[in-house]
Amino acid sequence: MTITALLLLCVMAATLPLVVRWLLPPVPRPERDLKPAAVVVPGAARVRHGSAWRLSPAGRRRLWAGIEQARARGLPLLVSGGARRGAGPAEAALMGARTARQAPELTVIEEGASRTTWQNAVNCAAVLRRRGVTDVVVVTDRPHLTRAVLSFQRQGLRVEPVAASRLPAPAWMPSTGALIMLPELWYEWVALGWYELRYF
Repeated sequence: MTITALLLLCVMAATLPLVVRWLLPPVPRPERDLKPAAVVVPGAARVRHGSAWRLSPAGRRRLWAGIEQARARGLPLLVSGGARRGAGPAEAALMGARTARQAPELTVIEEGASRTTWQNAVNCAAVLRRRGVTDVVVVTDRPHLTRAVLSFQRQGLRVEPVAASRLPAPAWMPSTGALIMLPELWYEWVALGWYELRYF
């Protein structure tokens, strides 16, 4: 088999949702008898739009999934994310404003100082402790879910993980969506290694 053919085979395999599913970091199982009292959505960065700031596509996806969870369960929504380099509004403020437009019936709590997943967990835990909350639903993209759950658990919270993104189906059919996820997967494995050394 030539090198070109081998590379082509690897690329084709990487487009299979089945392969991407195998590469996903495993998510810790939730503890039994969880009684979540809040839904938490960690931010996923902001993007510039002219002179204004907007949520990134991943941020909008996470937020909408969090809104659906909060609506279905009748729980408050805690949104978390700051402003990198101090420019513009905090991501939590953008998420809060969007939620007010899309789901005005929800109670929204904003935590606008975090800039990393670890800070999301630390700062949200402080907010939740003041409210007497120990059990939460954490909503984020599937590749990011493992790191987020472990970070929140390290703060003494009991976590029910909910993925905001799904893999394309069927699992055996090549998909550009699966291929697009690969860089995010590698990033998450590297980030998990760094978090293991620094925090876990």
